Amino acid sequence: MSEVASTETTAGHQSVERVLEGRSSAHTLLIAMRAVTRTLDRTYLGMGYLCGTMFLLLALFITYQVIARKYGIVMAPGMDLMSGYTMAMASTWAFSYALRTGSHVRIDVLLPFMSTRVRWWADQAALASIVFFISITAWKTWLMVLKSHEIGAVTNTYPLVPLWIPQTFVAIGFSMLAFTAIHMMIDMIAESLLPRIHRMQGGTESYRTVTAGTNLDPVLTEESVSGV
Repeated sequence: MSEVASTETTAGHQSVERVLEGRSSAHTLLIAMRAVTRTLDRTYLGMGYLCGTMFLLLALFITYQVIARKYGIVMAPGMDLMSGYTMAMASTWAFSYALRTGSHVRIDVLLPFMSTRVRWWADQAALASIVFFISITAWKTWLMVLKSHEIGAVTNTYPLVPLWIPQTFVAIGFSMLAFTAIHMMIDMIAESLLPRIHRMQGGTESYRTVTAGTNLDPVLTEESVSGV
């Protein structure tokens, strides 16, 4: 019984994978955690596709509004309000996908010069800061949702939409970002510690080369640092 433990990219779109062999409780736990990670990655990927579709539809609607205003065609009512709600939801719901794939704006000048161990701790510190600040943001946003629902707040322009509805979508986006950061921290710790525990429990490991594009590829992959 074997399971891939880690990968290192090589030339020619190939990767060298460390494979755990043998049976151990650490090995079983690692397999289960990777199954959960793949499921969560599909969720993040789905959220990314959903947000991308929303941005595309929003661009098409805005284009129609511009053309309709110029040529006197019937315009869609309440488009300004709906555009703001769409932007708010699509932006916050895309945070998890961006964090998981490393496609957000980040300062990575020093990362190429860090050792693997130092970068691991730097990544943990960065994720911990995200959890701290975004958890506070999500908490305050949920309080705002409850307050808006309690007082029955609605928008001041038509269509009159209860404010707690769009605020809920924003709160979900922030909550998912905090959850994603926690998931990534746990995943990094598991990938670091469980293979060591597996060897302590009598397991072994070997290496193999896998070409990109096979069914062994992860659902989501992180963008490489620029090194600029």
